[in-house]
Amino acid sequence: DEPTNHLDEQSVEWLGDYVNSIHNSSVMVISHEPKFLNKICTDIMAYVDRKLEYTPGDFTAFAAKKGLTKEQIDAMLSGNLSFDTKKKGEDGEEEEAAAGGVPPPVAGPPKLSFPIPGSMEGVKSGSRAVLETKNLWFRFGEDKDYLIKNANLKLSLNSRVAICGRNGCGKSTLMTLLCSEASASENPEGALGEISRHCNLRLAYMKQDHLKSLGPFFDTSPFVYITQRFKDGYDGDLQKRLIEPENEEEAERRKQLAKTHGKYGNEVEDLVSRTKMGNELAYEVQWKGLNDPKQNTIEKISKLKMMGLDKVVIACDERIAAKAAGLDQRPLTRREVVRHCEAFGIDEEMCCNRQIRGFSAGQKVRLSLAAMFWTKPHLIAVDEPTNYLDVETVEALAKALNTFRGGIVMIEPKTDFVERICNEKWHLEDGEITVEKLKNGAKRQA
Repeated sequence: DEPTNHLDEQSVEWLGDYVNSIHNSSVMVISHEPKFLNKICTDIMAYVDRKLEYTPGDFTAFAAKKGLTKEQIDAMLSGNLSFDTKKKGEDGEEEEAAAGGVPPPVAGPPKLSFPIPGSMEGVKSGSRAVLETKNLWFRFGEDKDYLIKNANLKLSLNSRVAICGRNGCGKSTLMTLLCSEASASENPEGALGEISRHCNLRLAYMKQDHLKSLGPFFDTSPFVYITQRFKDGYDGDLQKRLIEPENEEEAERRKQLAKTHGKYGNEVEDLVSRTKMGNELAYEVQWKGLNDPKQNTIEKISKLKMMGLDKVVIACDERIAAKAAGLDQRPLTRREVVRHCEAFGIDEEMCCNRQIRGFSAGQKVRLSLAAMFWTKPHLIAVDEPTNYLDVETVEALAKALNTFRGGIVMIEPKTDFVERICNEKWHLEDGEITVEKLKNGAKRQA
């Protein structure tokens, strides 16, 4: 069932060759990829009038036998074309059924439209870097090879970037680092690179395994999911990922650094607000075990970073940026949530009365996109957003991304999709990143 999801083009090619090399077994496959079906199929089974109808040959032979136009092929791959014959008097289409024609496709899913991010305080130009890495190195352990070596990268609100490379080369790891959900490693000399971002940036990240985050909400509706996740006026899910230590090692490191730099050796409980000391940002710190607000202190960002709290600082910045966008004032009413979800093809019935468990994978992707855009982000990072999506929704996604007024960084194995949206590719190979500017005219349209 959809075996080409998560695979880059070389891997799809390999999978096709592998399936064709199996001689002692039958293979039955569901796929939205005509090229893949053409490579492996000897027969196509269509579901017609509650029976299976067999056509010898590949997908092209099947489409030719049915006399399908390109639009009808797209509609069929999107699940929006039925081959059932209409019963007499049904929808007034008995003439077409009698003539043996194919009924027209049922209405496709609605278009996707993304909210306007709005201006970003302190950033007047769309080409100014809002997220930057300097001398960034990363590996999963001291005994492992580096996945990222000395990366110096910039993203702006005009960015349209695709991270490219073979499966397993570290693309998702690089994106997780850019989104501050993983910490950099020391380089071979023991120095630590940095990831800096503008303090007013609202960033939204859709991970490759984003469907997992819906898991705890499977028995509720999208309305409950969105109201729970954003009940405090910011993204609670993101706060949790940024504030909680990644692992025991990071927790221990924070504890040790607090003994040296914390007030009376205490760890930071929370960052309450943000101010400036000279040219440097500073934060009001509430310390663990010191509940009296008089014990709070103002600490410079440099000290908090020294304490290994880069991600905790970003969590505070995200809360402040959400407030700047008026999210704390945005009502989590049925009407507001339904209106938001409708822009992502989720109607009121689905939004309020259906359990997420019953959604198809494609509908869950739409819900993840809807949740991601609740904060009206300036910059979005999407890891393989077209997985589980049918042809028509992929088309709608491409149009929505093209007209989105913020920056985009994506990982996507479909080359044609990338070239419609992106004007820059970051090629990742053996830890090294090469930047390629595409002369394809793709740029932020709005």
